[in-house]
Amino acid sequence: MIKYLLYFLFFSFLFTSCNSSKGDEYFDTLNKKINKSLSKRKEDRDIIIKRFYNEELQKYNEEKKQLYLISSKYIKVLYYAEKRNEQIPLVYDLLRLNNGKYNYVAIACNYNLATQFEISSPEWSMSHINEAIESNEKVGNKYYLPHLYHFKGRLLYNKEDYPNAIIFFKKAFNTYDKKKDLLYIASMYNNFGMCNAKMGKLDLAIKETNKGIQVLTQKKKINNEQKVFIYYMKGSLAQYYLELKKYDIAEKLFLEKWKFSFKNGNNRMALFAARDILSIYDITGKRTDEVQIIESLKIIEPKLKKVDDKILLTKLIKDYYLRNDNFKDFKGISMKLAALNDEQDILSQKELSKTVDAIDSYIIKEINKDKEDEKKKNIFLVFFLVFVIAVFISFIIILRMRKKKKEELIEKEKIIFERSKEILEKDLQLQKEKVKNLHLNLNLKTETQKAFLENLKKIKKTKNIEPEEILRDLQFKINNLIQLDNKDNELINESSLENKLFMDKLSERFPILSHQELKLCVYFKLNLSGKEIALLEKFTVGSIRVYKAKVKSKIGLAKEEDLGEFLNTI
Repeated sequence: MIKYLLYFLFFSFLFTSCNSSKGDEYFDTLNKKINKSLSKRKEDRDIIIKRFYNEELQKYNEEKKQLYLISSKYIKVLYYAEKRNEQIPLVYDLLRLNNGKYNYVAIACNYNLATQFEISSPEWSMSHINEAIESNEKVGNKYYLPHLYHFKGRLLYNKEDYPNAIIFFKKAFNTYDKKKDLLYIASMYNNFGMCNAKMGKLDLAIKETNKGIQVLTQKKKINNEQKVFIYYMKGSLAQYYLELKKYDIAEKLFLEKWKFSFKNGNNRMALFAARDILSIYDITGKRTDEVQIIESLKIIEPKLKKVDDKILLTKLIKDYYLRNDNFKDFKGISMKLAALNDEQDILSQKELSKTVDAIDSYIIKEINKDKEDEKKKNIFLVFFLVFVIAVFISFIIILRMRKKKKEELIEKEKIIFERSKEILEKDLQLQKEKVKNLHLNLNLKTETQKAFLENLKKIKKTKNIEPEEILRDLQFKINNLIQLDNKDNELINESSLENKLFMDKLSERFPILSHQELKLCVYFKLNLSGKEIALLEKFTVGSIRVYKAKVKSKIGLAKEEDLGEFLNTI
């Protein structure tokens, strides 16, 4: 039987694993189909995602399979990709709905949340990326595993844990496809360089970064994305040469990055390249291309979307006006900078409020106390304290209610016990009275029988007494005996139900006892003598003794043990 049960459990596990695996492949295929269909235009993108969403929802409505319900929710998350605070609750809902059933969904959701909290809550981000890695490692090098390693390395880098960051960058490097994922391979070389630079190994950092550049430049055809990353890595090289105080090389590399990004329309990249060139000018005092750079900043300013970027650009122009004693433009740009800072503060507060609302609804029990933003930390702390106080108060209230209920229950039990005790005492007293009356009646009966026998003897001996007088006397005594028997029967019948219950219990415990023995045990329980029992049951005293000995033997009592005491315990 156990063998068949083990077989059943084993094949059940295989069946569940296969179903889960098929579901994972379904989501992987669905994700690839959506990515292939997506257009760069947001309007077209939203239409395509809605179409896929409606298809999955229709499948669920027709077949009622949870797979399609989860897949529809998964696509809904993709629809809100650019709306962070609306997407976070949807991701948590999807995680709860999935409940670990499909590894692909668990991986995707945790990866999504890790990226969402990378800046606002690095530790929370780390917990989610660890869960994603754990889920992905169960199915091997599939889905997102190299990207997960890459992201964890980035979190460790931001945490300034550079040795461990390199470990995870290497894990990502080893899991990427060396032929297809050239951009990611180059990215890992760049990451190796960044970590080594932070650890003071600038020569090694330059060497690793050059490897990354070589990976992409040795290709015959380079797409725009790869070109952008090449110049991004040149910017990294320039930074290392700057730290080595090789300003000419650093300036040359930063200029290459600035010229390419400005012409290519990479406005943010051009902004940061301009900042780095101007910082070198501040060190060397050479300002060869400064005017051209400032003019380029004025051109890209309207194209920048982030307020942070606008603030940086405005600061660079403000410093330029100050260096050239252009106080008229300096005053205007300073006012503009102040307005941008105010705008940034308002945006930060709104973003903070939205983030707190989203997190509070789903993860308030696991609040991360180590936030970079002190205001966010205080808000989280208030929520946490309120929650703890509420739980504590609830706990006290519950304890008090339980204590009160317990005291009430004890009081009720005490009252019931006292009442039961009174009833039992009254019942016991009544039983004692009944037994006492039974004894008195038996004694009277015995005396009457003796007198009856004496009268019979007188009749035999005396021949002169009037027969009628003797007969009247005998009739009177016979009536007395009948009345005593009736009283005894009444006393016995009053407790007949109790006696029946007693006999049933005794029979259940000792089935070996006969009906007559059970009946006699009722008298033995009342501690009646053999003579008294003989009068009631028309047995001889000797027969009663024999029965009593048999009963003691059958129930296992020794000769010296009292049968009446034992029977009163049943």
